Amino acid sequence: MSGRRVVLSLAALTVAAQQALASEEANAHAPHAVPWGSLLFSAINLGIFVWLLARFVMPAVRGWVGERRDQVINDLNEAAAAKAEAARLKAEWEARLATLEGTIAELRAQAQRDAEQERDRILAAARAAADTIRKDAERAAAYEVRRTQQQLRAELVQQAVRLAEETTRARWSAADQQRFIADFLKQVRA
Repeated sequence: MSGRRVVLSLAALTVAAQQALASEEANAHAPHAVPWGSLLFSAINLGIFVWLLARFVMPAVRGWVGERRDQVINDLNEAAAAKAEAARLKAEWEARLATLEGTIAELRAQAQRDAEQERDRILAAARAAADTIRKDAERAAAYEVRRTQQQLRAELVQQAVRLAEETTRARWSAADQQRFIADFLKQVRA
């Protein structure tokens, strides 16, 4: 209904209410008469009140209710999305937990294999180092044995020469020397 019609309708009702009130005052002496004027006036007041509510208050209330409805729907959608995400994450973590024991066993086995490989590598390196040290020690010992043998031979030769010299000096006489010189000269000439 347009605003002009409402105002005209209210004006007509107000006039009718005033006439009813005037008629009621005229019939005030009747004990069981219906107070039509008061009823009409109250109805007009109620109509005006309802119209004012519908005209000024209801649009704001409708807007608030619409916004609240939209917010509730949005919140419900967000809650549904969050619930779906939580369910997805729960399923993902349950799957991870289901494979966790296998993963732990696999990691332990891999760590064991890595430790064994590292132990084998270290043992191989230690054996190689021990072989190198042993070979170096054998070469050093062999060298020392040869050097000691050469020193002993040299000392033995020196002692043999010295002993031979001492023995020869002690046993040689002047006649032996003359004979040795003569034999030597013969060998040189020949």
